[in-house]
Amino acid sequence: MFTKIVVSICLTLATLFASIGIAQAQGTYRWKAVATSRPTPQFELWTWLAEELDRRTGGQIKVEVTSLPELGLTGLEMMRVTRAGLVDIADVSPTYVSGDLPVIEGVDLPGLFPDFETSAKAHRAFLAVIKKHEDKIGAVVLGGYLWAETVIFSRKPLRTPADFKGLKIRVFGAALTDLARAMGMEPVSVPFAEVYSALERGTIDASFTGTYAGYSLKWYEVTKYLVEVNLGPSSGIFAVSKRSWDLLTPALRDTLLKLGEDFTDRGIEVSRRTTKEGIDRCRENGMEVISLTPTVSAVVKEGVTKAVIPNWIKRSGPDARATFDQFIAPYAGFKAP
Repeated sequence: MFTKIVVSICLTLATLFASIGIAQAQGTYRWKAVATSRPTPQFELWTWLAEELDRRTGGQIKVEVTSLPELGLTGLEMMRVTRAGLVDIADVSPTYVSGDLPVIEGVDLPGLFPDFETSAKAHRAFLAVIKKHEDKIGAVVLGGYLWAETVIFSRKPLRTPADFKGLKIRVFGAALTDLARAMGMEPVSVPFAEVYSALERGTIDASFTGTYAGYSLKWYEVTKYLVEVNLGPSSGIFAVSKRSWDLLTPALRDTLLKLGEDFTDRGIEVSRRTTKEGIDRCRENGMEVISLTPTVSAVVKEGVTKAVIPNWIKRSGPDARATFDQFIAPYAGFKAP
């Protein structure tokens, strides 16, 4: 399967990479960046990055940004594609690539942190863990960003723990699957592009996603309730392939390191803004926002501590518990169960 992916991407990017050797010989690097999705506010981070790299390097590094759908990719392949040196800058989503490297998903496990600001601090700190696995990612990790906070878009009102029982909900990733089952829901796998129609037909009752993503895809047309469950935001990683990094001068590497810090600052701010915008705009379009109640919060926490975290530790290996206790527990307020 991976061989087919590599061949496909090589063909797609062949013309894009054709001029790299000549450009580098002249002291200019023409890089290709692959980000998750062009229509999202987070994509603006990558266009900003391209402009800043051009400006801060005096035109020595020029970046063309494309998106996963434009290359026929899902995001699940990004770590392998980056490791193979097929892209220069990669937008790597830990939740998507957790099948290859489960430990880096740790800070993205749902329901860990009491609020957004604490989650943002934890994600900054966890970048040190992700950097420890740069050899497996095949890239130098320079920064990160956050998506809007994850909520539930539902056709049905979810006000008490009993309301979640038997709910057919679209999930993504192992952790949300574990949480859904622990809360009595029925997790369903549906391609993201097909969720709208699945909700419209009633094939599923609800779906997890970020507040802004649900708004931008007009899920308010096929659901009535936006349910807050304090699952927090998921993250993305700004990584430069090892192949490309090794070609840079020390001065250019220093520029990229500083840019990574600024990218992270902007990435957190985008999440803070779009979380609120998503909720406000869904409400403006007729959705009822159901706030988290103490009883539902207790059920979420039980699912996280009894299913989500233990299963992540099993997937991630013997060092995962120590990683959780050192890098996540200070912000979550509890150690791994």
